[in-house]
Amino acid sequence: MDLAVLKDRLGDQYDALETYVNTLIGQRDAARKESIDGRKALKAENEALKAAKATLFEKLGLDDEADLATLPDAKGQAEAVKQFEARVKRLEKDLADTTKQRDDGQQRYRQVLAEKEMQKALAHHAFVDQELVEDYVKSRLVWDDDALMYRHGETPMALDAGVKLLVKDRPHLLKQAPAGGSGWNPTGQSSGSPDPNTLRQQLRAQVSSGNPAAKSA
Repeated sequence: MDLAVLKDRLGDQYDALETYVNTLIGQRDAARKESIDGRKALKAENEALKAAKATLFEKLGLDDEADLATLPDAKGQAEAVKQFEARVKRLEKDLADTTKQRDDGQQRYRQVLAEKEMQKALAHHAFVDQELVEDYVKSRLVWDDDALMYRHGETPMALDAGVKLLVKDRPHLLKQAPAGGSGWNPTGQSSGSPDPNTLRQQLRAQVSSGNPAAKSA
């Protein structure tokens, strides 16, 4: 409708009416523009949500919304993870305890076996100071896997061979039979024999000075 045809009839009221109508038209156009812009924004937001949903489904390994029902409850899943971690810790502790028991048992077994094999190797000889020789030989024992060895310097060898080499290198460690009724008697002390305690001290000094590696073994 053209308001100009009413100008003569309305006189001074025409200007007010025209202003009012133009205001209404402006409000209508603004509302229309807002509606169009709103629909565009909603459409863009909807597209973004669809893209986010597709990405989420892909990461969760879901094909469609029907698979959502198969997802575990988040709270229940967290509890399951907590229980699993607790079980792993218990298993780790059990393994550590079992390993320690095994290692302790193996160590005790090796100690007993080493003592037995050492006594067996030393039994072929009569030493002036058995305890001294035992301490020295113990300091030279090493394990090569499951084999007990005697370390001569830095070279490991069989225990029997090591004891024989020790006796060969240090014959003064062996008891000597009295010659013509003189000399030291291992079972007693004659008037001409040295003090056994003094002799043992000399032997210890000779063993220590003769092989410094024995101290660091």
